[in-house]
Amino acid sequence: MKLEQAADSLKMDLKTTLSRFGGQEQLLMRFLTRLPGDPTFRQLEDAMAAKDWKMVEMSAHTLKGVAANLGLEELRFACDAVVVAVRQGRTEQLPQLMPAVREAFESACRIIGQLEG
Repeated sequence: MKLEQAADSLKMDLKTTLSRFGGQEQLLMRFLTRLPGDPTFRQLEDAMAAKDWKMVEMSAHTLKGVAANLGLEELRFACDAVVVAVRQGRTEQLPQLMPAVREAFESACRIIGQLEG
């Protein structure tokens, strides 16, 4: 899959995202392909299982930043909802919010895995 097709599938504003990478498509591709191996999502899930809200907030915030830089808006918004819930003390909402994070992350990883280098 070409980057343009992946961007469409990811609902990424490719022009804006590329501008963050100095217009260098190869640099963006290098960072995109690192996402599936990034440990942050696993850390977030582990923190959720342990009910370690501080780590949930930190992991979700980190993943939100990665997603924002890569133009992965669905993942960014899903992570932001988790961050806001923790910061507002609404941790009882997290089990309903995490499936959106998981789906956005897994979907992005699937699409990224189809990118042609």
